[in-house]
Amino acid sequence: MKKIFKVCLFAIVQLILFLLPLIAVYSFFKGCRQKVSLKDNLRHIGQHYFLGFLFSKPNVNSCIMIHAISLGEADAAINLISFFQPQIRQKIILTVTTIQAYKKLTNQPNDITIVYFPFDSLVHQSLFINHFNIRKAIIIEHDFWPNFLATMDLLNREIILLNGHFSDKTINRLNNRYYQALLFSPIKKVFVQTTELKTKMLPVMPNVSISVTPSYKLPLNTTVLDIKNINSERKILTLSNFHPEELNTVSELLAKLVKLDYKIILVPRHIHLFDNLIKKWEEAYQNRFAVITQWNNATNITAEITFVKSYGVLSKIYSLSHATIVFGSFDPSLKGHSLFEPILYGSMVYYGPYFSSQQYMDEFLRRIITNIKHDTDSIEQQIKHLSTHDRIDIYNKFMVNIENEKHILINHFKEIEQWIKNN
Repeated sequence: MKKIFKVCLFAIVQLILFLLPLIAVYSFFKGCRQKVSLKDNLRHIGQHYFLGFLFSKPNVNSCIMIHAISLGEADAAINLISFFQPQIRQKIILTVTTIQAYKKLTNQPNDITIVYFPFDSLVHQSLFINHFNIRKAIIIEHDFWPNFLATMDLLNREIILLNGHFSDKTINRLNNRYYQALLFSPIKKVFVQTTELKTKMLPVMPNVSISVTPSYKLPLNTTVLDIKNINSERKILTLSNFHPEELNTVSELLAKLVKLDYKIILVPRHIHLFDNLIKKWEEAYQNRFAVITQWNNATNITAEITFVKSYGVLSKIYSLSHATIVFGSFDPSLKGHSLFEPILYGSMVYYGPYFSSQQYMDEFLRRIITNIKHDTDSIEQQIKHLSTHDRIDIYNKFMVNIENEKHILINHFKEIEQWIKNN
């Protein structure tokens, strides 16, 4: 039986290697369709398929790999890494899957190595793990890659999963003997965000230690924010992080909110996907609608409705917003985005009913905000009656609760740092 398995595995590997040029070409044209620059596209392909590392020297010193699939997971990873001592950070290989996450991380000052996660074949994973001399690995939140797990297991390398969150659909998919026997064996510890999730995961990973910790997106250094206008009356509403799947909800809420006495700012999750929608809104709202590609400050917001085609500006916009509706949560195919960031900058936060990746944040907010509703009519009414006093009161309660949770999370970070030191 083992011989048959090895023969089948060898055949699959050969097939992957044979098809690799076609897969790489497909990835290239996919990037072109998404309007990714040639430089970014080639870098992604070169690293993802290990071509960019073929002629570079392998690492001599052992490293710790931390994998964060995209922007949200990358933010959580940085929150963890920034706590580590410098000698630990120098060992970190932070892998990402998306070009947006790579660009955001490489544009920030840091002392860690950032690369794209390798193509998930046994060959690519083995080359990658050996090239960077990865002794241990950390998965942030939920991204299981079968060949990566299998390779780490074959090499007898240890994995832990941090800041875990899983939808019920994912839990049902993982709850079978194949995953438990073949994929979960290198995973030694799992830390999830809620007690409810721990209860659901125990039957899925019966041989793995599962613990509960606060979300890694918990803000640890709130003293640097220096929000001077927290007590001021704010006249901006923000709709942030919306996806193409949520266009009907965005349009519905926009039609409701434009009747209120606020300027509205629209910030999509991916700025290149909404050109057709922009044309539609330009026709519908005419001179009341404007598009800007750079954010300076509120003085360049003159239209009633402003669409922002720029990345990295949300914190500035949140600090001017009376209320923010966080999308990525109004369609069941999505899992939600950070609910903490708007309120951290003094903006009241609203969101939809689908937030499987933000369950901890939802539980946290329900401690300080009464009567949270997710339908568009209720959101409109709550914004309509939200006073500056209410917004400030919720902000103050939020900051007090953050301080309480912060101590738990810091102790957890110390535990992870010690696990790395025991390498």
